[in-house]
Amino acid sequence: MRKSAGLSLLLMWGVGCAHSSGKPKDVVSTVGAMASQELSLRAEKAYDAEDFATCADLRRQSAEAVTDVDLRADAYYSAARCAALAGRPDDALAFLKRSADSGFLLVDRLQFDPELASLRSLPGWEEVVAGVQTNLDKAGTPPMPIPVLATIDVSRSRRADAASVIQMLGLEVGKPVIGSRHLLKKREEALRQRFNLAYAHVGIIAFFAEESKGQAFASVDLVDAEDSHRLSFLPAPTGHVEDPEGLVAQWLEYEDKVVRLLRSGAMNPEEPPSCRVAHCFFGFAHPELAPYEPRFVAKAPAAREALLRMLREDADANRRSAVPYVLGYAGTPEQVIGWLVPFFKDPDSGVRNNVVRSVLAFQDGLDRPVVDLPVVFDAMAMPDVTDRNKGTYLLEMVLVKLTPDELKARRAEVLRKVGPLLVDMAAYQQPINREPAVKVLRLLSGEDYERPEQWKQWLSRQGE
Repeated sequence: MRKSAGLSLLLMWGVGCAHSSGKPKDVVSTVGAMASQELSLRAEKAYDAEDFATCADLRRQSAEAVTDVDLRADAYYSAARCAALAGRPDDALAFLKRSADSGFLLVDRLQFDPELASLRSLPGWEEVVAGVQTNLDKAGTPPMPIPVLATIDVSRSRRADAASVIQMLGLEVGKPVIGSRHLLKKREEALRQRFNLAYAHVGIIAFFAEESKGQAFASVDLVDAEDSHRLSFLPAPTGHVEDPEGLVAQWLEYEDKVVRLLRSGAMNPEEPPSCRVAHCFFGFAHPELAPYEPRFVAKAPAAREALLRMLREDADANRRSAVPYVLGYAGTPEQVIGWLVPFFKDPDSGVRNNVVRSVLAFQDGLDRPVVDLPVVFDAMAMPDVTDRNKGTYLLEMVLVKLTPDELKARRAEVLRKVGPLLVDMAAYQQPINREPAVKVLRLLSGEDYERPEQWKQWLSRQGE
């Protein structure tokens, strides 16, 4: 599970990067790089608040503050997206030209990015495309192609039928797809209003390795108004916690470099991650990534309490989402699991995803289950499919570590709590949602059905 899930996060991140120089860089950030990261975080908040003019200005400042040409190209591209959404086409084109001058080479992304749609008929657009194409032609390694949308899964709802939901999304199966948080947010709002939903969320995930390489999968999570109890989370943190030893900033910087290296083709996503703990994202084998892990190994144990405080109290979900990975270097697998389980209900889906993912990885390396089944059931009841699939993988992990007698004793409880959900998930088309559910059903039943309706019939017979 850990490998396939790790290879399917692409469209959950921001814009693409330019190219990799392949040269090692010092892990210690310069003042300019730290200023750029702070400006980028502020830009993200402005974007989410739909203050696109401020977002564009902050992204521009971020580009001007950083010395790395790859990161500069990225920042100017991000500034162009925000400027286009702000109705400032001249600025957007100017930022794209600066991005091209800095080495941006993702010409397909430029052509299919929905946030740049308003620019494509304007004078100057073709000049930008030509500049980016020139960068691509000079590149030694081709970048990762834009994924093509393979399927759209819609969760069960009493009011919203799948066909109507898919029509409202405007996504086309078989077409290249690039995520836009802003546009998806608008469609989610429309779904909630039309169908009287307590919650609607659209997620797009791309695979860039293994058998689904080059494919993207969309999932639509719906919660009816009468099921709003499923939206019970921890209170949203409101504080600002000092980053101990800059470890969280370093992890976020590491993630940015991983994305850039993957998208530019400078890093092989098929390579198993190399790291000193159970879960480390994509490892540290590449020369640009190698300097990071020794810092986490050396500094995380002493920073444990400060990291946990950040997870509890920091209002910035982006920073909180990095904490589970850094905490992995702070203690034993049993300790890490104990620290993270209380945050399974963080109010942010990205934080929850990383918390459960990390717990799953550390549980995988233990001979006996540490996580209690009721905790797993709660994770599977969360509203987002990223909650449910990680929770279902965790359920499988716990069940396979039980003795045969223990599994037999817990079987009825599992079927009562999550049997219908497992059957629903077995009908999903996205592999990382379907596969864990089918594995658990096989484990519980001793059967190996191929079609979702067969699993539904099997479950209906269990009460007989």
